[in-house]
Amino acid sequence: MNETRPSSKPLYQQVKQHLVYRVLKGEWKPGQCLPSEMRLAEEYHLSQGTVRKAIEEMASEGLVTRQAGKGTFVTSHNGDYQPFRFHQLYRNTGGKVAGNEATYLETRQAEADERIAHGLHIAPGSTGTETLRLRHLDARPVLLERIFLSDDLCPEAWRILQQHSPGSIYLILEQEYNLLITKVVEQVRARAATAEEARFLSIEPGIAVLEVERVAYSLGGEPVEWRTMVGMTDTIHYRNEMG
Repeated sequence: MNETRPSSKPLYQQVKQHLVYRVLKGEWKPGQCLPSEMRLAEEYHLSQGTVRKAIEEMASEGLVTRQAGKGTFVTSHNGDYQPFRFHQLYRNTGGKVAGNEATYLETRQAEADERIAHGLHIAPGSTGTETLRLRHLDARPVLLERIFLSDDLCPEAWRILQQHSPGSIYLILEQEYNLLITKVVEQVRARAATAEEARFLSIEPGIAVLEVERVAYSLGGEPVEWRTMVGMTDTIHYRNEMG
């Protein structure tokens, strides 16, 4: 692994770290298959069990996907991969509030406010792309999304979003900017709807809504996307499964 100094990390974690480094360098791109565990074990001069443990940890973190009889693939938002795996908002009657039915209301060049800047670790006033999307259930608007992508990582993303209006922004990030989203951090709170939210959701201002604030991170650990999702509490709820 070309280590320049001893490491206190277990061997499998060192292997995992080096495999991630190779993915970031572009040796294997999203959707491509990694070499077999046996081949990697030979390359690293380690046991196959050590390599397997490293790959299993990568799989548990969503960095790779394992397909029986086919191999281990770098996680992709394309193909059989489910781009909405991070969505934790559900209908009260069951099923995720996600899919390709999002309606783009506005996409424009914008500057990061204090809240966005804090989430993305950028300076207030930094330029980027801001978009508003609306999701419906049974023809009723139930979820308003506000999304911001900084120009530092996603220059002129507004042009791409205006052209394609993608169901999955994460797929666009992968295809256009080689940014693979592998982790999100979310905060949930209840609050009163603003006048703008009330207008888009066809409700009265001040009615209680559920807000989920999200920061999405790339495989390299960079905060890439800031998003809020504001929804109707009478039709949707937030659910997180652990263990």
